[in-house]
Amino acid sequence: MAKDKLTFEQAMARLEKIVEAIEQGKIGLEDSIEKYSEGMEMIRHCGKVLADAELKIQKLQADAAGQLKTADLHADDTDEDE
Repeated sequence: MAKDKLTFEQAMARLEKIVEAIEQGKIGLEDSIEKYSEGMEMIRHCGKVLADAELKIQKLQADAAGQLKTADLHADDTDEDE
């Protein structure tokens, strides 16, 4: 399966298996390096999927009038407490 076709969940599951294999120490150095490289690819893939999802969410935020607008997902909500 091509990396681009992996879902976020599939990539995370693969990453967990890679980490487990490396942590168990039952594989050789060369295999560990290959698995580490594959794990880094899974991390980059997951990061891209999350970044894309965040952009989609920002694009779909609507204001009170129903107009679509971008919204900062990390906005500080302390103004509501005042």
